[in-house]
Amino acid sequence: MLRALALCLALFAAQPASAQSFNQQEQAEIRAIVRDYLVRNPDVLKDALAALETRVSSQRWRAVTADRRDFSIGPADAPIVIVEYFDYRCPYCHAAYEWVSDLIRTRRDVRLVLKELPVLGPASMEAARASLAAMPQGRYWEFHRALISYRGDLTSEAIDTLARRSGIDVARMRRAMEDQAITRQLEEVRAQAIEYQFDGTPGFVINGETTPGFHRATLEARLREAARQARTRQQAQR
Repeated sequence: MLRALALCLALFAAQPASAQSFNQQEQAEIRAIVRDYLVRNPDVLKDALAALETRVSSQRWRAVTADRRDFSIGPADAPIVIVEYFDYRCPYCHAAYEWVSDLIRTRRDVRLVLKELPVLGPASMEAARASLAAMPQGRYWEFHRALISYRGDLTSEAIDTLARRSGIDVARMRRAMEDQAITRQLEEVRAQAIEYQFDGTPGFVINGETTPGFHRATLEARLREAARQARTRQQAQR
């Protein structure tokens, strides 16, 4: 019966040109078979929805981590990928920076992907646009560290000073900040954060699993689990 159901579903989900070979009565019969089977076997539908959700999550994760516009640091083939959504004016992001930088410095099994999510007003937006505009100059990480470590008001003057100290051509950065491509990138990152149900910063995603906020113990537990899963996958591939 399950094989017959699968065949019915495949036929009914075919392209319109193929579906035209079924008349209205035949289509009604197919619907009746599918409906009857699902009513009698509701777990099939649950399993199908779960499989679909897993597939969608996997596709979203690949898209999130493979965007070449984002800055990433760490081995390209690292088994653990951490994506951080952050705001340069967020005190919890400041607190998380030490943990994140320690990981990058001490572990070779981690890759970090940074996503600017300016949610704390115009100054946050200006800092985010500045960091993205400076990326083509090859000094993003230096500038990021300067911005995320800064504890004063992130005024335009402070941003320019930190950029200059990071080896960035400020005039070139300022010209690039108005690029609409940066606007689109920030909008897409915001959409991702909404999909992950982050209502503030920071938001972490470790190998597809979300952890909102900076809770060190929770993040380290999730990191240990990701490492365990990575070891299991490697052993299975041997």
